[in-house]
Amino acid sequence: MKAVHSIKVLCVDDNAMIVMATQATIDATPDMDCVGCLYSADELLDTVAELRPDAVLLDLTMPGKEPLAALRELTDAHPEVPVIVFSGLSDRTTAESAFAAGARRYITKGCDGRPVLDAIRAVASAPHASLGVAS
Repeated sequence: MKAVHSIKVLCVDDNAMIVMATQATIDATPDMDCVGCLYSADELLDTVAELRPDAVLLDLTMPGKEPLAALRELTDAHPEVPVIVFSGLSDRTTAESAFAAGARRYITKGCDGRPVLDAIRAVASAPHASLGVAS
């Protein structure tokens, strides 16, 4: 049974298998709902304005609009919506670029679902809290 006030999450990743697995993990969690999925960052601003998620999970390597540019635009337009970068890139420079663009958390792919769910809860409960990296 879902919580009365579920955390609404928007997933943005071009890999359909990752999106499906992430969506299933989020939807199987009692206090969360995946409210939408995008396969590029092209419509990110419009979708956030429409769906009003509590958190965005964003990949950094996708076709279309450059994800770091989309992250900066989202942070400027909707500073109340925290973004968690969920990326296959694990180098420090990429993580620093994501934080400079406005990411609240940075998680590398390949982990089990727990760090992702923990990060979603953390940013939804304190969207302007300190930055964090998980792998």
